[in-house]
Amino acid sequence: MDNLKKLLLSCYVIFFAGGLLVWMNQSSLEDFWQQRYHAPPPWQPLQIVEAWRAGSRVHTATANAVHVFWLEMSGQLATAEPADVVGQNKDDCTCSTGQDQSLNVSTEQSGGSRQPEPVQSAPADVSSLPVVVTPKRYAAAGAGQRVLFAGDSMMQGVAPHLAARLRKEYGLSSLDLSRQSTGLSYPGAFNWPATIAQTLEKNIDIRLLVLFLGPNDPWDMPPEKGWKYLRFASADWEVLYRSRVRDIIHSAQSHRVDIIWVSPPNMRGKDLSGKVGYLSKLYESEVLTAGEVFLSANQVFKYQEGVYSDYLGDGSQKQKMRAGDGIHFSLAGQRALADALFDLIVFTPQQKVDNDSLGKSN
Repeated sequence: MDNLKKLLLSCYVIFFAGGLLVWMNQSSLEDFWQQRYHAPPPWQPLQIVEAWRAGSRVHTATANAVHVFWLEMSGQLATAEPADVVGQNKDDCTCSTGQDQSLNVSTEQSGGSRQPEPVQSAPADVSSLPVVVTPKRYAAAGAGQRVLFAGDSMMQGVAPHLAARLRKEYGLSSLDLSRQSTGLSYPGAFNWPATIAQTLEKNIDIRLLVLFLGPNDPWDMPPEKGWKYLRFASADWEVLYRSRVRDIIHSAQSHRVDIIWVSPPNMRGKDLSGKVGYLSKLYESEVLTAGEVFLSANQVFKYQEGVYSDYLGDGSQKQKMRAGDGIHFSLAGQRALADALFDLIVFTPQQKVDNDSLGKSN
């Protein structure tokens, strides 16, 4: 009986400790579950219970208290910024680039980067009329400026090739924030609109944003409010997803940053291919409406509608372009996309001012 009591007590302690950890770390566990299974976690209905939601607040308060404790013990509390004490959310941490916020690069010295055409204000009596914006054919970058790469594992393969060529031929540096298994459907796990907005705010020398997203997004999506998931491609799902695309575009344009948005190509799996095709149409619609540059990867690989091939779609080359999973790209495919992006970038070298050529009074 004594051994049985000890066993039951041990089980009780284990289950209690496990439940307490789940209660306090529910946000992290929910993000993991969404990313892994693309569905709400089994405990999602508990979100309507105030006592359950309190677990996240307890976790945050505990983390902040530990942070303050170590600052005090190390003698840093007196000099710490208020934001450092309160604690940052994971989106603040993810976009840290190590770049000095006081970087002195004025927009007047931006090397002649082309900015979005100003939209003329409509008279009051026709303010409801839509504003037609002509999409750019090319994006601009100038000497002393940088290029920001954002996206998932597809961008992780393409960005290094494009960055190397921009550095070699134009002397342009870049910042690559691409991260695998990310997209716009699960901002709780990784928030691209917030990350991009914060990065552009901290790095004023960035004048071109290149994005490549898609395969991680065609799933049911948690709403901004409530707990009932939005069904993929439903009207509510599309409204929310488009708003996140617009948030990224608005952040870039408000910082006078040109955009090239790449849509994913056809996939080997027909179901996934159809879903990313739907997403590609959303990207194209929003990007072109905003007057920015849109690149279809299907055009680069010469794919016909709904057709997949490991090689160029027109059979002009026998060099393999896609990886074995039917989603990502071979080395040749990565370079092909990087070259296509490079051709869409107009570089403006810094103009040298010859004092002797300036106008002089007679």
